[in-house]
Amino acid sequence: MKSTIEADIATAWSLGATKTPLVGIIDELEALEFLGDKDQSGLRRCASVWRDRPSLLPVRSRARFHAAQIEGLLTALGDGIVKVDDLKSDAVGASAMLINAGNVATMLIAPRSDGDYRARADLRRALRRQARRSGEPHIAYRVSRMCGGDFVALSEDGMRPARLPKVLAQHCLSATASEPAAYPVAMARSLQLWLATPVDLADLFDGARTLLAQVDVWRRLQGKIADPSRLDDPIRGAELLAYGRLARIGVWRALDEGDLAVKQAALDLIAPRGRDPDHMRATVEWAVDLGRTVTDLP
Repeated sequence: MKSTIEADIATAWSLGATKTPLVGIIDELEALEFLGDKDQSGLRRCASVWRDRPSLLPVRSRARFHAAQIEGLLTALGDGIVKVDDLKSDAVGASAMLINAGNVATMLIAPRSDGDYRARADLRRALRRQARRSGEPHIAYRVSRMCGGDFVALSEDGMRPARLPKVLAQHCLSATASEPAAYPVAMARSLQLWLATPVDLADLFDGARTLLAQVDVWRRLQGKIADPSRLDDPIRGAELLAYGRLARIGVWRALDEGDLAVKQAALDLIAPRGRDPDHMRATVEWAVDLGRTVTDLP
């Protein structure tokens, strides 16, 4: 498999990856913004976000595809099959961010099916192994919060691996503007452009804070209406959108001190929110760490 990927990468560059058509890049966290109908009221829109949340199976497929692309490109570079340049470096950086967004989204999005549960369990097992190898108590504690305690770990250890759908790399050429796809490194110009396009982290933060304030209002209303369950879906949808925005702040590049301040503000925002799902809070903390170690400024 690896040699096939390396050959594909070498062929792509020899044919001129710089001449491939530009495509829009949508990561798994940004894709959450396109769920639901924005023309509806906030209540209905958030409820529809929860109901329309994506399956985790294609999310995992795309994350694995991007990991294989990075591995193949780095191997090709190491073997001298292709030469190092800024375009290839940016393709690796962008692909790493796509992987991080996919992994974080997997931890935020509630499974819809048995296959989704198994796909999430696959990632959780990998995170637990990493935590054990690290020997760092704070990492083990955060992973436990994200993935559940010992009882959950025991139940997931016995799950068979998920059967992931096949990824069609050429699909990125026909994907809609709101649809995430698998982006081969042959799309290096598109990946480079995506990496270089600033994201307004402060705007994402303001949007997340507004949604969480709305969650607090709906929670108070739940104690005053005859059927509190009517607000369950809007609350869950608003939490998914809010924590998706905060996680995107975490994994995205911090280009200056202002961006770093926004990342810290995201952590400060969720720290006292004990009524929110703790695995979502821990996942945002993980997202910020991923950004800090992979993409942020020195």
